[in-house]
Amino acid sequence: MQKSMKSYGLIVATLGLGALALAACNPPHPKPKPAPKTISTLDCPDSQGDLNRKSAAADGKTCTYATDAGDQVTLQLISLDGKDPREVLGPIETGLKAELPTAMTGAPTPPSPPGAPSPPTPPGGSDKQRVDIDLPGIHIHGTESGHTNVDTPGVHVDAHDGAGHSGDHATVQIGGGALGGVTVNANDGGAQIRVAEKGAGVRSTYILASDIPGPHGYKAAGYEVRGPSAGPIVVATILAKSDDHDDIHHDVRDLLTHNVGK
Repeated sequence: MQKSMKSYGLIVATLGLGALALAACNPPHPKPKPAPKTISTLDCPDSQGDLNRKSAAADGKTCTYATDAGDQVTLQLISLDGKDPREVLGPIETGLKAELPTAMTGAPTPPSPPGAPSPPTPPGGSDKQRVDIDLPGIHIHGTESGHTNVDTPGVHVDAHDGAGHSGDHATVQIGGGALGGVTVNANDGGAQIRVAEKGAGVRSTYILASDIPGPHGYKAAGYEVRGPSAGPIVVATILAKSDDHDDIHHDVRDLLTHNVGK
């Protein structure tokens, strides 16, 4: 079971990423969040935490910030014009992926739906080469080929150790629907995280992270979005060169709160 145990290590790492992302956006027993305010122009202070303003458009739709470490943040006020926010954010995601292509290498296959049959034993395999644990509300199935499937209430994991695939990778889904949730795709090159927050209006986070810098030296890229359901929405695009980019995300959230509320 050496290969399957390797997958378990990837599961732990990806679950950790997902749990951290979910905890950051949805602390235990949060108060209901009010709907974000509708604004017509951005209010961009001279500084916010480690962020220093570098420019601000005359029309109040865009401003840019930077840190001494070379991290970059662009704040945009974008009208939805009746479009789904995901459609509006699509081109932004494409640009972020170009900044950190290693995080997209070896993208995992979609996870099996919860309750799906456990992975089959490979040819020549035996029951001794499998892990099958079925407890009330907990189902863990693993094979010698390195495919591991985990189902618990609110959490689904599908992991591969690279056998027959392009490197180790895993997909973790935590929560979802009206309660908000996290989806993490992790591989040897990095991780892609999506967070849908609870509360009224549009509240979402997208993060790409990798130990291997992109073409412009960034190790993390992503966006934070907040705004009323009908728009306009405030999109904070983040490009970070430092390994620890928690502070910049905190500062970005303060900027969003300053403009449209929590």
